[in-house]
Amino acid sequence: MIRAIAEALFTDDVPLDDAMLEAFVTNIDGFMSPASKTLRAGLMLMLEALRWLPIIVMGKPATFDDLPIAARTEMLERMDRSRFSPFPLIVVAFKTMLTIPYYEDDERLRAIGYPGEARKRYLTVKT
Repeated sequence: MIRAIAEALFTDDVPLDDAMLEAFVTNIDGFMSPASKTLRAGLMLMLEALRWLPIIVMGKPATFDDLPIAARTEMLERMDRSRFSPFPLIVVAFKTMLTIPYYEDDERLRAIGYPGEARKRYLTVKT
């Protein structure tokens, strides 16, 4: 499921490679495994709900991971804009967790203009 969500959130013209998709799964597993039982149960429940929500949100008798990427993306957009509060909550929960490892990639950081090691983080100000 994490792979399917990541593909829907971050695939534009060029699909994500398998290594990046596996990194998403590893990162989310690394976040969820040491979490409290309550948080883990809540996240797993949201994942399971997302798996079956295409029946309600899209009117398609398929699971989320069986939908094509374009349909998954449309579904997440619909859920994000929904007035039914649990839908945006599910999207935001996983969008937040997936965005962190997505932008930890050096290539993506350069693409958004982050200078990397050349940054001037701790400049001293002379008074």
